[in-house]
Amino acid sequence: MKKIHILIASVLSLFCLVFSLQRPLRAESLREDNEILFEQLRRVHHLTEKQMDSIRAIFRESGYVGQGNPAIARHPLAPGG
Repeated sequence: MKKIHILIASVLSLFCLVFSLQRPLRAESLREDNEILFEQLRRVHHLTEKQMDSIRAIFRESGYVGQGNPAIARHPLAPGG
């Protein structure tokens, strides 16, 4: 169980880091935005499918974890944010 807590903390930390370094996303839906995030996490951190399934489950079970509404969200450290 401790591994999942480390994974959750890592994912949330990586989420902040990835999006502070990336240009703002222009996907049409929150689900598409999350899929872009998942792909970036998988690629950059060489995550396995099992790890990605765990991350997707966290987002799915939360009900509110996500990147915000892309139509109104402004990321202060992103270009144009």
